[in-house]
Amino acid sequence: MAAIVIKGWIDFILWIFILGILLWAFADCVIRRKEAFPAIGTMPKAGWLLVMVLLVVLTFFTGVNFFAFIGAGVAAYYLLDLRRGLREAAEGPW
Repeated sequence: MAAIVIKGWIDFILWIFILGILLWAFADCVIRRKEAFPAIGTMPKAGWLLVMVLLVVLTFFTGVNFFAFIGAGVAAYYLLDLRRGLREAAEGPW
């Protein structure tokens, strides 16, 4: 009985964490200029927004499953790699 409760809390915390990073990546994508995306050789801004909205909705309604982990990977890739490139493309390397 206690193991089920602990698993439920772990799933809830993981769900909140994944939704948080997905929403952070989505919000950052919204504020970036659309001209910066082709400049670094990636998918257009609309494509990134569509992918992230789809993953947020799937994660929100289905919980922690395959889509949630895919969403965490997409958000991590955007925040750790693309975000830096987008910032440099818009503002310069300095």
